[in-house]
Amino acid sequence: MKARWAVEIVGTGMAVPRRVVPNEEFTKHLDTSDEWIVQRTGIRERRIAGPGESTLTLSVGASQQALAAAGMNPRQIDLIVHATVTPDHQLPATACELQAALGCDWIPAFDIGAACSGFVYALVCAAQFIVCKMATNVLVVGSETLTTITDMEDRGTAVLFGDGAGAAILRPSADPQRGIIAARLGADGGRARAVWVPAGGSAEPASIRTVNERLHFMKMKGREIYKFAVTQMDTLVRETLAEAGIGLDDVALVIPHQSNLRIIESAAQRLGLPMDKVSINIDRLGNTSAASIAMALHEAFEGGRIRTGDLVLMVGFGAGLTWGSALMRI
Repeated sequence: MKARWAVEIVGTGMAVPRRVVPNEEFTKHLDTSDEWIVQRTGIRERRIAGPGESTLTLSVGASQQALAAAGMNPRQIDLIVHATVTPDHQLPATACELQAALGCDWIPAFDIGAACSGFVYALVCAAQFIVCKMATNVLVVGSETLTTITDMEDRGTAVLFGDGAGAAILRPSADPQRGIIAARLGADGGRARAVWVPAGGSAEPASIRTVNERLHFMKMKGREIYKFAVTQMDTLVRETLAEAGIGLDDVALVIPHQSNLRIIESAAQRLGLPMDKVSINIDRLGNTSAASIAMALHEAFEGGRIRTGDLVLMVGFGAGLTWGSALMRI
């Protein structure tokens, strides 16, 4: 089966904050319990950024690890595609700051704001640059400090999110069978406010009122998102495999966005997908948005769960509402 975009991953990395926050910490100020959180989300702990840690610093750590794994130096990278909805600053793009922090040449660098689908969007974008011969070695990063926009007084969202970063380096593959075989991207902007931050942009600039009304924190319609995520994961997997003309049994590993363990389990049950073929890290890291698939991909490589020649299916869905999939022969 010839790849649609003949690219290969030559190195991956990840970085997480030092601070580990178990569920018990939330019971001190919220009406919740460890049992309640685990039962409804599957999360037992997460990492939360502290002083001196940010989306940029996590991106740097993950990228340096990916470079080391690939045996490359920063000046060999000729494009950075960085996925995040929690940039260090509104201006400039964090990708540009990452370029300088790593010591890259004056290469193109930009952010993608597709939320939890961001890493898949970035991966597909990077592959297209390579196939069009506009880039050779591309650094793809998914990085978030979601806890900086999470209302820690809201029981419905406070326990869900964590911070982290994952990175992968793509280059052309000499083997036409290796690479992205099928991919699907989409969005439903009509449901943009199912997950959103009301203030801080041009429509609602920061003011005393927006701060007092806690409008700079994420607002989420939990039930709507749960239903969307379950059905969209099922649809995305089926459509992507149909496009490739292969069956689910041929896939070595499915790497879904780590939104909620119950969502992943429900979707897997609908698909008839055994959980031992699904990558899970939400129990240790929480929902890390654009970083979740990137970090799970790195852990799968490190843990020997995927090897050269394996088919891996990455599936993301999140705010926007956005969704994306990439079926890749590693």
